[in-house]
Amino acid sequence: MHRIVTLLSLLILPLAVGAVPELPFPTGSCSGIIPLEDARILEKSPDFFDGDANLTVVFDFDNAEAFGVFILFDDWDGDNEAFAQWAADQDGSGMQLDIKRDDLLPASFIGSITVEFPDDAFTPDLVGVQPTGNAGFKRYELRFRLLPTAGGATYIIQTLNAPFHGFCSAI
Repeated sequence: MHRIVTLLSLLILPLAVGAVPELPFPTGSCSGIIPLEDARILEKSPDFFDGDANLTVVFDFDNAEAFGVFILFDDWDGDNEAFAQWAADQDGSGMQLDIKRDDLLPASFIGSITVEFPDDAFTPDLVGVQPTGNAGFKRYELRFRLLPTAGGATYIIQTLNAPFHGFCSAI
């Protein structure tokens, strides 16, 4: 019996000592960028988009709000280079930021925001869209993992329902 207790103690002790602590929820604000370039997306819609895009974000954890701007560089390698940007929420008031603990990865969080993005059927040429108030935009829920690094001063952003990742640093 003594051997069984000793064996179990040796097996369980590393798990207890090496456990990842439960971190407090993020506070304050952070800003960052999520590059939105993906070769698979470019292959599927070459008529509409042949440039680079990104989403610039600001997360206000204390007020559960997010703000974002999409930026598009279209035909960046051709003679008709153009640039467009629009708010991730078309009324410009910000988006609700929902955050919960990540059940799969200790010491990280799952967040979601709802962004508005042009519908190809209504806006095939993104260049020329206005910053806010555009018709023909669709709402998409963007779900992401926030992985704290640098003592919580920076977060790695890994989207869960799209093939993108980026970062967000404390401001």
